[in-house]
Order: sequence, then C-alpha cells, then structure tokens
Amino acid sequence: MPNVEIIAIGSELLLGETQDTNTFYLLRKLRDLGFDVFRTTLIGDNPKRIASTIQESLERSDIVITTGGLGPTVDDPTRDAVAMAFGCKTEFKEELWMDIRNYFDKMGRSVSENNIRQAYIPELAIAIPNPVGTAPAFYVYKDSKLVLSLPGVPAEMRYLIEHSGTDLLLKYFPTQDSILVKTLHTFGLGESVMDEFVGDLEKSSNPTLGLSAKQGIIDLRITAKGKTKAEAERLLNDFETEVRNRLGDNIFGVDDETLPEVVNRMITRNYVKLNVIEYGTGGAITKALSPSSIQTSSVQEMPDMSFSFRDHVQNIKSKMEIDSDSPLLICAIFPISDSFIRSEIYLRTNRKEEYAERNYNSLTFSVDQTVLSAFEMIRKAII
Repeated sequence: MPNVEIIAIGSELLLGETQDTNTFYLLRKLRDLGFDVFRTTLIGDNPKRIASTIQESLERSDIVITTGGLGPTVDDPTRDAVAMAFGCKTEFKEELWMDIRNYFDKMGRSVSENNIRQAYIPELAIAIPNPVGTAPAFYVYKDSKLVLSLPGVPAEMRYLIEHSGTDLLLKYFPTQDSILVKTLHTFGLGESVMDEFVGDLEKSSNPTLGLSAKQGIIDLRITAKGKTKAEAERLLNDFETEVRNRLGDNIFGVDDETLPEVVNRMITRNYVKLNVIEYGTGGAITKALSPSSIQTSSVQEMPDMSFSFRDHVQNIKSKMEIDSDSPLLICAIFPISDSFIRSEIYLRTNRKEEYAERNYNSLTFSVDQTVLSAFEMIRKAII
C-alpha cells in the first residue's frame, strides 16, 4: 500500500488566518483510493524549508502532494521549492502562458505580467492544465517517487484531484487496496471505563481502534485495510461485532449520527410525547427536541436552589396537572460557586424515576453537556 505525505503551503495557515480544508479533503480522498497517509505538514512560504521538507518526505513515502504556493506573486514559492528539491531549475512553458491568457480572456479580465510566473514549472515536471483557475498544477515522477503540486484554492484543488490527480496517482501506483473507516459513538462512560472494555482491542494492528473524547461522547474509530474492498469490509465488520458485543447499548450511533438525531428518531418511532421544564438552559433541550415529540414545554430562569433539586422536583410535580404516566423531563443549571456549575436532570416515565447530577468547571462548561446528558437518559429509558 503506497505511503503518502501531504504538505500544505502558506504562511497564512501558520498564522491562523486561513483554515487548511485542503488537507482534510485529501485525507478522505486518499483513504477512499486505498492510499495510506503517513504524515501531514503545514509550512510557511519559504522555498528552502519547503524543498527540505519535500526531500525528507520522499525519504519516507512514495507520494508527496503539495497544496498552495502556485499563485502569481513573489511569495508563491512552490515552483521554485520543488525545483530545488530535485536539483533542477524552473523553465518557462509557452503553452501554459497561452492557457493563462486564454483563461483571463474568457473571464473578461486583463492578464497581469505577474501571472507569467505561473507559466514556470520545474524542468523535470509535467504540467497539469487548470481549466478552473490561473495556476497550472504539475507533477514530477522520478526514481519511483511522485510529487504532485496542486493549487491552494480549494475549488481548484478539488477539481484537479477529481479530473486529473486521481488518474495520475493510480497510473503510477495502481492498487486495489482498500481502507474503510467506521466510527461508533458512546456517551457517558469515561475514557478509563472505556479502556477496561476495549483496551486490548486498541493494540490491534489491522483493524485498528482509536478513541477520542469530547463533551462526554467517546468515539471509537475502526480502520480496516485490505487488499480488496471485500476483505476490508470483512475485517471491519468482524471487529465492529466484537466491539458491539462488549459495549452493547452504550453505543448510540455511527459515523455522522448525533445523539439528538438518534434520540429524536427513537422518540418518533415510539410515539413518545414529553413534558419538558428547563431552568437556566435558555431552552436548549426544547430546541434540540423534535417539535412533534413535545407535549408541553416551559423554559424559565435560574431556579431558587436554596433547597435541593429533588425537593424542587417534588414541589413541581405536586403543582402540575400532568398524567402520572406521561413522561416528564426537568433540567436545571445553576452556579454553586465562582468556579463550578451544577447540572441536574430528572426523568419520569411510566416505569421509573431517574436523577442525574454533575458539577462542571465553569470555565469549560457548555449547555450542550446538559443537553447530551438529558438525551442519553431519554435514550436509555426508551431502550
């Protein structure tokens, strides 16, 4: 399986002025093609550093893809850097200059003399015409290694990958290899608890299992590699089955599914109508629920928590005229000190009553954490 490295070029990336969406796109594309990405790099507009980085990458990998630095200004260094990396010069290509001028003519714009820079590419390179922009791409194939240089403008980069780059990669590195990824989502277990369930599986080399955590959600990313797509699918499915056997109903969704989406589907499918009372949430839970799943909703300011939340719940229940079999969800968020915020949730169904409470650091707290906790309680209750 060929190894690939991606080098995103542009000082604006290092300054945080521009987000590097190109690398994200290429990672997905290369994975789907069956190429293994070894490393990604962000680097500024310095030709010598870029050249050195390309040379280092070629020592480790079969393919290097650069994005950016092909514009018309003096701080667009990729052409010179690639030439430097291969120990050659850049040369003017009349046909590229004609393409650039024709592009400007079609756009009804005047070409600048600065754009002539874009008609220069390394002597060893082969140009890739760019019908959607002014910056021609190019590639160098030498000693069974490939360097592919693409524009940094996302739309241009994506067009060229789809219409030229994919065929080029498969021409020099034909492969039937397949890489498949599936992400399983859990909520509320904690990383240490999760490690007890699947710690040994994290040592697997193929498929691999990676964990990431955010706001109580732990994602389990399964990556399977195979000589064919069928082999990768078999490996992934068998591994997923083992993970599901260990975690059971703790898994709430896969890939792009979110906890609110999953729970809203369950609520609709089971014809659930919730009575919701919120304190201090700004109505976040009501907003996250499908309107068809709400029977009544009340959003109020911070409650008087001079007495316990449980007493508060009992007081509410005694005053409300709600059928005892009707689901009732009460959530409250309130400060307990300058440094901590308390979140408390009550859920009553026709089978049981349940409380959940937790203290959060006020510097990092998000209402989304309470929303997710409430939805997880609903999910488990429906199950």
